[in-house]
Amino acid sequence: MLTKTDFMNYLECPMYLWLSKNRPELLPEDDAEKERILAAGREVDEFAKKLFPKAIEIKGYNEIGFEQTQKALAQNPKALFQPTAVAGELAARADILVAGQTPGTFDINEVKMATKVKKEYLYDLGFQKICFEGAGIQIGRLKLVHINGNYVRHGEINPSQLFDIEDITEDVNEKLPQIQDEIQRALKIINLKEEPSVTLINSCANPKYCDYIEHYSKISEDIFPLAENIQMPHLLHLLEREILDHKKVPATLLGKIGFEPPVEFTNINTEGIKRELAKLQYPLYFFDYETYNCAIPPFDGTTPYQQIPFQYSLHIQDAPGAQLRHADFLAQTFENPIPGLLEHLQKDMGSKGSVIVWFAPFETGRNKEMALGNPEFAQLLNSINERMFDLMVIFKFKNQLYTKSEFKKLASLKVILPVLCPELSYKDLAIQEGGTASASWPIMTNPQTPPSERERLKHDMVEYCKRDTLAMAAILERVRADLDIVV
Repeated sequence: MLTKTDFMNYLECPMYLWLSKNRPELLPEDDAEKERILAAGREVDEFAKKLFPKAIEIKGYNEIGFEQTQKALAQNPKALFQPTAVAGELAARADILVAGQTPGTFDINEVKMATKVKKEYLYDLGFQKICFEGAGIQIGRLKLVHINGNYVRHGEINPSQLFDIEDITEDVNEKLPQIQDEIQRALKIINLKEEPSVTLINSCANPKYCDYIEHYSKISEDIFPLAENIQMPHLLHLLEREILDHKKVPATLLGKIGFEPPVEFTNINTEGIKRELAKLQYPLYFFDYETYNCAIPPFDGTTPYQQIPFQYSLHIQDAPGAQLRHADFLAQTFENPIPGLLEHLQKDMGSKGSVIVWFAPFETGRNKEMALGNPEFAQLLNSINERMFDLMVIFKFKNQLYTKSEFKKLASLKVILPVLCPELSYKDLAIQEGGTASASWPIMTNPQTPPSERERLKHDMVEYCKRDTLAMAAILERVRADLDIVV
């Protein structure tokens, strides 16, 4: 049976669909960030239900859910939550089914966390329509219930203002023939038994970044006999990502696809880097925010998906050669953290000296938002933005200031750090990326979380954010050492 979830997984990545059905043990486990997203989705669904107060909720999945749906429909309901349809090999569970304007028809209302209509939503609703009508339930209009990105919370959440409802029936109907074709392809993928199959690799829509190609390739110890049958662009990406070993692929084939074996190199534009670093003024403030965002604005004055800083780390070097000192802030309760954060920041951040960050648009954007909502701190935040220095600029491949083959044309902090400062890593930390830190904050501040767990999370979050700013300081010191810059 092909469910709606299966079909959407197929559209994301055919290999993901195949793995989820045939080799689920190869898929990565859900992390804290994914769990947070799933929980946020459930919260959005609950608020959307308030738009239809007289709806009946259907329990059960697939055949059981379909049986309960049919019983409920016999009562001529105004609306159903989570109704299910089964039609042959297809099964779909809709979010909200509402009696249509034409007697005997029902409108599907699909709830999404996004703030706008996305292309994949047309396929989502198209699959539902095909399945429900195949099950004998006549569908009228197809509507998307999505977050209103301009909603500002004041007091209790107002569902009628939180959501926008868009009728996308015509757009979906236009896609139905294509959706029918994709359904047939997805059914073939589910039943595919060959391991590994070139069919799946060639069907990948995003071989340059797709995570599942790598997982899928683990099925076979030697995927290289398949290389000659893999589409050229896909083969090139697999080689560039080192998922395939170029040494095992015939040289004639490498030449045909234009693959050049990796060559180790280090290019340093000494004068260009010196010009950038000459902009720095002491004291140096190595600075980083951690932020929290969700579809439902959590605090008064906030909007959907607003990045709300709840933590910062600050390593300070007062003069050349001086020892680093550290200051930080982490909100201890789940309430608007910005006023408390800014009060601490005003004490920790001096009025002079360069503020060093990694990817300045993020920090400057948060400062501008906070300045608008907290005008009493606008002078502080504007001063920080004016003094900001983006250390990432030195490592952007297009700038050709400091490039190494190990960077693979990337410039994220977690790519640069292990190459330049291998002694300083994230591997020893319980939290190793920002998504987990963000997901940990509501757990750490929840009074129902055991005190020992709260303390553990607090420690882990502080150490992670602290590592970001320490990493920037170490990288700057390494660059200066490479260039023999004396300050």
